[in-house]
Formats: sequence, structure tokens, C-alpha cells
Amino acid sequence: MTQELFFEVRRHKVHVYLDADETQTVMDLKKMVSGITEEAINDMELWKLDEEGRHTQVLHDTATLAECGYTSTNAKAQSPASLGYRLVSVENNVEIFDVSTPPPIPDTMRQEAAPQD
Repeated sequence: MTQELFFEVRRHKVHVYLDADETQTVMDLKKMVSGITEEAINDMELWKLDEEGRHTQVLHDTATLAECGYTSTNAKAQSPASLGYRLVSVENNVEIFDVSTPPPIPDTMRQEAAPQD
């Protein structure tokens, strides 16, 4: 059974949230982003980002998301995996700008540990 993965794909102030199966390829993600941003697929590169938002490695179009290291534990709905994208014809580096800081999660929405007997 394939796992559903969740991604936040970012460039400048654009943040696109996507979900995909672990068997889909990087090219499939690029097609999704292109459908939303209307950027050319062939002009786009997707990059894996670290915790600080720095790009670490380019993702190859034919690789599956599982082969890129994404699993249901590091690409969850409540904590999507971060990807950066750049337009090859326009930019030399992946550039991402913060849009805002989200408000804190209300106490009623936080998960609490199950009581132990």
C-alpha cells in the first residue's frame, strides 16, 4: 500500500501545498506546481531543503518521492516536507522569503498524550 506524502513547495513568496503518493516522481510534482503557477516545467528545478530552508540537493525528474527519501514520517499533513523551486532561465539560486509567522495552535487543537494505566 502506498503512503500519501505532503509537501510545501516554495519560491520567493509563493508557497504551494501538494499531496502525492510515494510512488509518484519528481516530474509529477513539477507538473502539479506548473499547473498552479503556470511556469514552464522544463524551466523548473525542485530542490530538497533543510530545516533552515537552505537548498541542499536538486531532485532528479525520474526519481520517485520514496527514492528521494520522503516517507509518511517526514512528509506529514501537519508538517509537510519543504521543497524549493527555481526557474533556471531566471535565477541562479533558490530564493525563498518568509510570508508571515503563523499564530500559535489553540490548546483545544493540540494532541495530548493518551493516559497510561
